[in-house]
Amino acid sequence: MPETPVYPGCTRRRAMAQVMTGMGAFSLPHILRLRAEAARPGGAAPQRRVILLWQDGGPSHHETFDPKPLAPAEYRGELDAISTALPGVQFCEILPRTAALADRFSVIRSIHQPSSGHVDGTHNFITGYFGARIVGGRSEYPDCAAIMHRIRSRQHEEASPISLGASTDPNLARGMRRNRRRLATGGGLPGYVALGGQSSIGLHRGGPAYLGPNAGPFQVSGDPSRPRFQVQNLQAGDDGKKLADRRAILASLDRFVRRGTLRSEIDLHGQLDAADRYTQQAFDLLSGSGRAARAFDLSREDRRTRERYGLETSGQQALLARRLVEAGVDVVAVRFSPDGRGDGDRSGIGWDDHAVHGNIFEVMRRRGPKFDRAVSALIEDLDERGLSDEVLVVLAGEFGRTPKVYVRKGCPGREHWGPAGNVMMFGGGLARGQIIGSTNDKGERPASRPLTPRDVLATIYHTMGIDTERTFNNVAGRPVPVLSEGKAITELTG
Repeated sequence: MPETPVYPGCTRRRAMAQVMTGMGAFSLPHILRLRAEAARPGGAAPQRRVILLWQDGGPSHHETFDPKPLAPAEYRGELDAISTALPGVQFCEILPRTAALADRFSVIRSIHQPSSGHVDGTHNFITGYFGARIVGGRSEYPDCAAIMHRIRSRQHEEASPISLGASTDPNLARGMRRNRRRLATGGGLPGYVALGGQSSIGLHRGGPAYLGPNAGPFQVSGDPSRPRFQVQNLQAGDDGKKLADRRAILASLDRFVRRGTLRSEIDLHGQLDAADRYTQQAFDLLSGSGRAARAFDLSREDRRTRERYGLETSGQQALLARRLVEAGVDVVAVRFSPDGRGDGDRSGIGWDDHAVHGNIFEVMRRRGPKFDRAVSALIEDLDERGLSDEVLVVLAGEFGRTPKVYVRKGCPGREHWGPAGNVMMFGGGLARGQIIGSTNDKGERPASRPLTPRDVLATIYHTMGIDTERTFNNVAGRPVPVLSEGKAITELTG
């Protein structure tokens, strides 16, 4: 029986071959659309990809997208508000480029949640399960990135879910074994990549939980702004002996498990299962060949593009995220923390702008240009490349900051504040130019259309084509839905 054409003159097999090799007389956005259609019978809507710019620490809503220029000085702070492309809408003065693009994305100004603590607040936001526990330093529930990766890795075999062991950690080979099935070779990319931070679980205070390490990310902890940046163990030209040594390590681990105790099998089961189907593709990553090495190679971008994003860490992370989703990665999570303290964020403070960490207004003045340049460049670049429907960008942190400025020894800052915060969303087929909800005149709490992180997650899942009622069994064997509460935001989804 002849193959059904994907489009006139091209069979599904041929279209897939062109997609996988990066060849053919098509634009890359067109190729990505064809790839998604070929992977889903009946030519259903394309499977979208997501870039999550996570503002770890909690960004001040006053100093970003919800300034209060008419509030008393102790609330409005030192920074001015500026006009945007949307009539009557103002952003903080540190965001002039982003303000000029306000009609291309949407901002939710009425986000609130019950916790003002980093651990619970983050967990609430990225899992949608409020008040859940952190078990052994790990999330009791899987975070949204792990869930999207877990579901996508089952939907199409061309994604390569790399286990927690397959990261930029020096013990990269740990937890992998030789695949006992014949695998296609060449250029496999991980389905989920985490940029920044040191955690092997991806999103800070998150993780795959009961989904197992198969749902974890390929972690990239290096700084892509460095002149000689390379993903560890992804260097092109890695010699054959090193690769042979890695294969030997896996073979030894495999033999150990096969003749080991039941306990050893149980202990290693998650890591082994995670790598079993994709060992050969993981070795393609290690050897520096194929699409993976090309996607991570920022030197392939021209200088003007790199400068457009900003040559500091946050700008190059945003550019690398664009390269990865363009190459086919489903989920890219970035610890997005433009440096405002002059320490390259080595302190790990991120957006946690207490007075004890420095003058928040001085920090924001230094952070602003980097933040503004990276976000505006990503929006414009995705639009120009025709990827704004295929790629969803979410900019968010666990909560906002206190409406009233706190002064400690003459230094101003803002504390944690769960009752109010904002989220920016762009692309993914969502409505543009929407300002959803509002806070009161001092930015203390929602004044209209109160929404929670659950609603944001429901919107993300809706955009990604994920059924929030789908269940996974937890460690007790009980079925748990992807999201138990929350509704997609209709102003965005239509």
